Amino acid sequence: MAMDSKKRLFKTARHLFAQKGYQATSTRDIAEKAKVNISSITYYFGSKLGLYKAVLSDIANRVKKELNEKTNNALNLLTDQETSADQAEELLFELISDLCFLLCSKRLPNEDAIIFLHEYSAPGEAFETLYQELISPVYNIFAALIAKATGGVLNYEDATLFTFQLFAQMFVFKSRKQTILQHLGWEEYGENEIKKISNMLLSHTHAILTLYKKTNME
Repeated sequence: MAMDSKKRLFKTARHLFAQKGYQATSTRDIAEKAKVNISSITYYFGSKLGLYKAVLSDIANRVKKELNEKTNNALNLLTDQETSADQAEELLFELISDLCFLLCSKRLPNEDAIIFLHEYSAPGEAFETLYQELISPVYNIFAALIAKATGGVLNYEDATLFTFQLFAQMFVFKSRKQTILQHLGWEEYGENEIKKISNMLLSHTHAILTLYKKTNME
């Protein structure tokens, strides 16, 4: 029974944080909709902030689990001195494709995406949880792959800036989904639509990396 109360609190909080945002969601709202005593929030999570951090941590774990195989491959590849720029680029493209499908498909619950994008664009007290558990490790891998894929033309700082630009491009297809669907006359992001978005991102990234590699050869 106690675990049911904790699960209801967690599920209800996730829904309300996605629907109303962290600031606009009160502990009373959460407790009433979860049908538990308000003191249960303090008992299980310490505070509303603790509950929000638990939700963010769960989102981070879901995303990392989805990318686990590719990120492990990337870490192994990056420690191998024999890895070529083309190999780094190939794995980078696999990660971009996976993330694109994760964001645009229904593999990642819509509530998770909403909460993540809001905290990412307007960081609050709990941002450090999201940053340490998901953003920092994933961005570090992308930046290292990008630097490797350019043959070392881009240093880590410049590759990190490239990474932020790349993620901004991916996120826009989720945060502006309704506008994109309406403007293009698409009913939904189906397999073909996501593939088109992914291919465009890969094409742009390939063009930029090729430009850097060409600079390195001159």
